[in-house]
Amino acid sequence: MIIDNKSRYCLKAFKSLFFFSCCLLALLQSLLGFCEEKKIPVIIDGDEINYFQGESRMTAKGNVKIKYKKVDLSCNEIDYDAANNTAVLKGDVVIIRDGTVLTGENVVYDFNTLVATMEKIRIQDPPIYGESEGSEKQGEDRYVLTNGYVTTCDLTQPHYRLTAKRVTIYPGDKIVAKNMVLRVGNVPVFYIPYFTQSLKDKSFPIELVPGKNKEWGYFLLTRYRYNLNGQNKGKLHFDWYEKRGTGLGVTHKMETKKFGQALVKYYRLEDNLYNLQDREELFDIYTELVGTPDERLEDDRYKAQFSYSVNPTPELAIKAEFHKFSDPHFMKQFFEREYEVEPQPKSYALATYALNNASLSLLAQKRANRFWADVEYLPQLDFNLYRQNIGTSNFYFESNDVLGNLNIVDAFVNNENSLRFHSRNTLSYTGKIKWLNINPYITSSTTYYSKRPDSDEDLTRVTPAAGSTLSVKMYKYLDAGWSLFGEQVDKLRHVITPEISYDYVHEPSAPNASVFQFDGIDSVVRSETVTFTVKNKLQAKNEETSEVWDLIYFSPSVDYTIHQEGKGSEFGAIKAELEVYPTKMIGFRAESIFDLITDKYTEVNADLSFRGTTKKIEDGEEIETEKYSLALGHRYFRKDSSQGTLDFDYVLTPKTKLKGYILYEYTTDDFDRQQYSIRQDLHCWWVDLGLDIDRHQRGGKDLTFYVAFTLKAFPDLSFDFDANYKGAKPLRPK
Repeated sequence: MIIDNKSRYCLKAFKSLFFFSCCLLALLQSLLGFCEEKKIPVIIDGDEINYFQGESRMTAKGNVKIKYKKVDLSCNEIDYDAANNTAVLKGDVVIIRDGTVLTGENVVYDFNTLVATMEKIRIQDPPIYGESEGSEKQGEDRYVLTNGYVTTCDLTQPHYRLTAKRVTIYPGDKIVAKNMVLRVGNVPVFYIPYFTQSLKDKSFPIELVPGKNKEWGYFLLTRYRYNLNGQNKGKLHFDWYEKRGTGLGVTHKMETKKFGQALVKYYRLEDNLYNLQDREELFDIYTELVGTPDERLEDDRYKAQFSYSVNPTPELAIKAEFHKFSDPHFMKQFFEREYEVEPQPKSYALATYALNNASLSLLAQKRANRFWADVEYLPQLDFNLYRQNIGTSNFYFESNDVLGNLNIVDAFVNNENSLRFHSRNTLSYTGKIKWLNINPYITSSTTYYSKRPDSDEDLTRVTPAAGSTLSVKMYKYLDAGWSLFGEQVDKLRHVITPEISYDYVHEPSAPNASVFQFDGIDSVVRSETVTFTVKNKLQAKNEETSEVWDLIYFSPSVDYTIHQEGKGSEFGAIKAELEVYPTKMIGFRAESIFDLITDKYTEVNADLSFRGTTKKIEDGEEIETEKYSLALGHRYFRKDSSQGTLDFDYVLTPKTKLKGYILYEYTTDDFDRQQYSIRQDLHCWWVDLGLDIDRHQRGGKDLTFYVAFTLKAFPDLSFDFDANYKGAKPLRPK
C-alpha cells in the first residue's frame, strides 16, 4: 500500500493525539482520585500508558517520568496504585529532590509518606556519595542506608569509604552512624563508635599529628571532631607523650540564636616528668623551675576554660570568660600557640548596653589563679558619651565616667583596695580658615580615690589637657602614559596632606606615687608634644579599564617633645609607613622607627610579596589559577632580634604543590623555625607530608613530622603548629 505525504501527516497527528489523550486521561484520573482528599496529584508520563479503571491502577513503560511535589522520578516501568497512592518502579530508577539523586532497583514508593524502599541504592548529594544493599527514604529529608557506605569520592570504586550497618543521611545537613569503620580501599584503618559529620561544617573529623621534641619525647596528638547537631559540636583530645603520659580533653562549642554562644575547654594530664624521682630531668629541661617549692610542682596538671557571649536584645551584649590553670607553666609547655596569644588570660563578666549616642557597661573581674598578679574590678560601671554636635554649631562634646571598686592582688598575696571615680570631659571644635582645617580641644580629667597607698584618707586628683590639629589637603593631576611591570598607567594623582598636632597634658594635682596604680587612668605625667605628619598618596589610573589604585603610599611623622621650661626639648623618633603596589602581582610594605637621639633604627618591619598565575582549561572554559606565591620579610628590633622570613607556595604539577616557611634569626645565626610540606592530589583527597623544625629557647630543636589526609570536600583542616605569616597584602588595595 502506498501512503502519500498527506496520509503520513494525518497518521502522525492521530498517533500524537492518541498519546496526548492517554496522558490527559491518566492525569484526569489522578486528579479525580485525589480531589476528595485534597491531595496533590501524581503526574505520570511514558511511551506506553495503560489504565485499569476497575482496579484504580495504572501502568506505564518506556521513558517513564513521574512528578510529585518537589520530587522527580524516572524509570523504565511503573505500576501505580491510585487507591493507596503507592507505586512500584523498575529498571534504571532515579529519584531527584533538591539536588539529591538516588538510583536503585525494585523501588516501592509511598507518595503519602514520601517513604521509599529499594535495593542496591546509590546516593549522590555532593559532596556526599553512598551505596548500600538496601535503603529506605523516610519522609522528605532523611535517607537510611543499610549495610552500605558513604564517601566524598565520586568514583564507582572509591579510594576510601566509611562503612556501617546503618547510615542515616540528612541531605544538606548531616550524616549520622554508629560503629563506623574507615576503610582505605578494602583495608580497615580506623574504628569510630559514633560518627556524625555536618555537611555545613567543612572539617574532617580525624586529625593525627605525630612528632618528637626535647620536652615530650615521641608524641602523637589525636583530635576527633564531633557534631551532635547544628548547635553543639567540638573536639575530643587523645594525646600520648613518651615522657609526660597521656592527656585527655574536650573542646565543646555551642551556638544558638536564642541563648548565645559558649565555648568550653578542658584538658588534664598526670605529668610523669613532675614525679619526685624525675625532678633532675625536669630542672634540666625547664631551668626556670629550679628552686620552686615542691608543693607548687604537682603532677596533676590541667586547664579549665569557659567563654560565653549573648545578645538578648539588639542593645544589650553580655560576655564572660573563666580561665583556671593548675600552675603558671602548663599552657606554655603544652599549648604554646595559645600561650603566645594570651599568656595570662583574665576571668571576667561584662555587660554592655547601647544607648542613643552613648553606652553603659558593667564589668566584674576576679582573679582565678593565685600565682599571677592581677587587678580586680568588683565591679566597675562605665558610662561613655560619644562625640556629638552641640546644637547647630561646630562645637562637639564627649565624656567618659567610670566608677569602680578596685583591688590589686599580687601572686599569693592580697593588697589594698580603693573605690575610684574617674570623669573625663572633652570639648572640641571642627572648622576651616579658608584652606586650613583646624580642630582644637580642651579636656578636664577628675579622679577620686577613697584611699591612698599610705593612708586611709581619700584624694581627688585633677588633670587638665588641651591641644589642636592643623591640616591641609592638596592634590595635583599628572599625565603618565607609560607601562610599569606590564601594568598600563595613563594618569597619576598626587594627594599630599601635611598635618601638625599639638597635645598638652598639665601636671596632675597629685603625683602618681600618691595614688594606686590600677590601670592607665592612674598613670598620668606632664607632657607637651608636637607631631609633624606628611601623608602622601600617589594614585594611578588605567584609562582603558577605568581601574584606579594606590600606587604609592608614604607617611612619615616625627614627635617633638617640649620639656618644662624649655630645657632639653628634643625630637624623638621618626615613624614612617611605605606601601608600593606597582601591579596586582607585586606588593611591598614597610614600617620603621628611627630614633633621632641615638641616630639608629629601633624597629623595622618590611615585606615584599610576589604572586604568579597560570591559565588552564576546565569544563571547556579557560580559568586563571595561582602558580606560585613568594613573600620575603624582615623583622628588626634593636637589641632584641633581627629576623628574616621566607614564605612560598609553588605548584609543581597540576596535582602537586610545594609549600614552605622559614624564619632565620641573624643574632644567633640560626634558623628559628622551618616548615616544609608537599601536597599531592589523590582525586578526592589531598595528602600533606610535612616537616616542622622549631629551635627551642632552652637549646636544641624540636622536630615534628606529620602526614595529613584532607578531604577536598572538607578542606578546613589546620594544625596547631602551622606557621601563620602576615606579610604584604597579596593584592593591591583599591
